[in-house]
Amino acid sequence: MARHQRLRQRGIFGLLKPAEPMFFSFLPNGAQEWPSDDDDADSDYSPGGAVHYDDEDEQEACSSKLQTLPKNTKPKTGPLKGRVNSGKRQDAEDTKRQRQSAVKSSSKSARPKKKTRRETRASLAASSSTETQEMGSTDELDTYSPAGSSSEGHQMWGQRLPMIVLQRVFQFVVQAEGAIPYLCRACQVCRLWREAAIHSSLWQHMDLANGRIKCVDTTLQWLAENRLSHLKSINLGGWSKLTDIGLKALVTHCSKYLTSIYLNGCIKLTATSVCLLVDNCPMLHTIDLSHTNADVVSITSMTHILQTTSGHLRLLNLSGNRLKRAPIILKCLKTHCSNLVTLNISNCKFTSDFLMLHIEELQRGCPRLEVLHLAGCMVRASQVSSKVQAESTGFPQLQELSLSVNTNVVNGGIAIDDNMLFRLLVKSHQLKLLDLRGCTHITAVGMQRLPVYDLQHLFISQCSVSRYEGIEAIIHKWRHSLIELDLSWNVFPAMALDIAMKKLSSVPGQSVLRVINLAGTSITAERVRSILEGCPSLVSLHLASCRGLPRGMKRSYHGDCLVQLKSDLNAAPASSLEYVE
Repeated sequence: MARHQRLRQRGIFGLLKPAEPMFFSFLPNGAQEWPSDDDDADSDYSPGGAVHYDDEDEQEACSSKLQTLPKNTKPKTGPLKGRVNSGKRQDAEDTKRQRQSAVKSSSKSARPKKKTRRETRASLAASSSTETQEMGSTDELDTYSPAGSSSEGHQMWGQRLPMIVLQRVFQFVVQAEGAIPYLCRACQVCRLWREAAIHSSLWQHMDLANGRIKCVDTTLQWLAENRLSHLKSINLGGWSKLTDIGLKALVTHCSKYLTSIYLNGCIKLTATSVCLLVDNCPMLHTIDLSHTNADVVSITSMTHILQTTSGHLRLLNLSGNRLKRAPIILKCLKTHCSNLVTLNISNCKFTSDFLMLHIEELQRGCPRLEVLHLAGCMVRASQVSSKVQAESTGFPQLQELSLSVNTNVVNGGIAIDDNMLFRLLVKSHQLKLLDLRGCTHITAVGMQRLPVYDLQHLFISQCSVSRYEGIEAIIHKWRHSLIELDLSWNVFPAMALDIAMKKLSSVPGQSVLRVINLAGTSITAERVRSILEGCPSLVSLHLASCRGLPRGMKRSYHGDCLVQLKSDLNAAPASSLEYVE
């Protein structure tokens, strides 16, 4: 037995390693026998009884050995002591086999069995067929489910929504917020939304001056090639890096329906690209070339633009430019642009000190003019006879006139007087806005002569009207229609201003005034209270630097602050409203 016993190894400290794994043992020989004799459950050996096998392989091996033995062979028997020892060894071996088989079975059960390629393919095919059946059943349920079912409401509403309805919804959003960047984000939601968002009807009016996209030629080229086939109007204001390349791409792909283009601040454009734009856009009627370079607004370029767009040009904005030979441009304008509605040459600089304005000729050449802005321009009316003035057709459809003067320029409004104002507005009965800020040669008598009856916006800040006691007559003339009034920084006589404000607020039911600017005037707190009571539609009141008001009131009021001011003035005694130095 000792001869066949396996040699045991020693550890790093010279101690013998245990022959078998053990939990605990009192035996000094290293626990070579795992089970104890006291525990009947640990031993499977029963003398003369049936043998229990834990493994089928062991059972087959034992049965094969028994079959190979001859029938007359008898088992050898020895003395009693030998039989007892052999029984113990048999118990130990059986126990050992049981433990090993248990460990093997546990390891096999814990470790997942690897699948072959054939088994993997079969399992994938089975799973796909199962999913297909499930999807088919789901489709059947969706098909036969009622119209108000929860699955249809939460999952299928977008797919079953008609395309025209989705486009209509997008159209409302585009009108409220603009096409960019909403349509770009809608394209990323799903295929249905993308198909609806790229429809050309949603990309007809583009405002790209909001700074939400990169203002370069490549951006405009991509949009022109992929989205703007039915473009009608586009605003490229502030695109200082835009060159002729981007504008030519726009002309190539979007010229058929283009009617309006705004190029204010595009300083890198040249006259070549602008003339190409005008030549290839037959429906173009709105052109904004404000604050561009001198080449774009040169005499050659402007003559070509006005002659090409003859008959259908409606808006022309040249403000903020230096116009060379401006009288020739105005002459060409009067000759070719009979349908012009808006003309803006504000803050333009000319080669001469003053631009000679032939008022009667301009009125005959542009009879449909509705908006005329000459703010900040050094203009002078031409001298004509009284007969020519009497035969003037005027601007019968004019609604806005701006003649405001830059007060920092010496003698800026010296040529704008009552005669020039009357000649401009001789037939303008529909005028709604009149801007005379800084005009030091306009009198109250001259304004009373104007044939304007329903003026809504009046700006006479720093105007010479303040030198005369006629402000109350001006307020009385238009108090029924005034919506916005600017009287700031005028040194009105105290009594004249008090009478004017009293007339303004005398009929509370008729006043439609919403905005009034009294900054820098001598208005008193008592008169402010009467304005608040007599103008119920007031939403904005400017009282900054008013020397007749007590401390704490000299500021601007809007919304809730205006309501609070009204309640405070009504609750305050008259003595507290007096001005204290």
